[in-house]
Amino acid sequence: MAAAAASPAEAPAVDKSVFGRVADFAEQAVACEDIASGPFLEACAAYREGLCSMGPAAQVAVSDFDGNFTVVQAFFQKDSGNRATWKALCLDSGAPRVQLKWLLWGLEFFMTYLLKLWEGDWSGASTAYGLTLTNHHTFMQRLGFKALLVTLPGRDSIRNQRMLCPDHSGKEPLDKVVDRDVSRMVQGFLPAVCTALKILESI
Repeated sequence: MAAAAASPAEAPAVDKSVFGRVADFAEQAVACEDIASGPFLEACAAYREGLCSMGPAAQVAVSDFDGNFTVVQAFFQKDSGNRATWKALCLDSGAPRVQLKWLLWGLEFFMTYLLKLWEGDWSGASTAYGLTLTNHHTFMQRLGFKALLVTLPGRDSIRNQRMLCPDHSGKEPLDKVVDRDVSRMVQGFLPAVCTALKILESI
């Protein structure tokens, strides 16, 4: 009688930061032709955790995010079955379009900011602002936001922020974990945000 085949060894656990969880939910959200509302909003919630981990400079962004996200999330949860896709959510006559726009514009800015930092742009926050939010701000809003931009953390600071990965095992350097997860998040969540914006703007 042949000996039973040995069961494969379990793959070692891989450290994952908050940004890695954003990437996971983003992958679920784009698994259909439309954007799946539930996973997309889960990605937003995980993104908020990342913001909260980035120090005092990001707290203004957290406050702004909360004012939009809580309204959008509550609207989705009231009828999640009929608002399961982003298009269905946006088509609903009661959709909070103002909060939807500002939620997505804020996400677009932050994802672009990280993209530029990881591309080696030391002025990533300013570059991202010029490509995104400046198009939607008034003159006075631009003045205020530009003062905030200089306080946002740089790449090295973010890469070594332990709060982004509270369960870090030490098997892999923290900066490598964050590098990998930021890359995954930007590649997955930024296109999802842009698609969600196009859907909203087409309605």
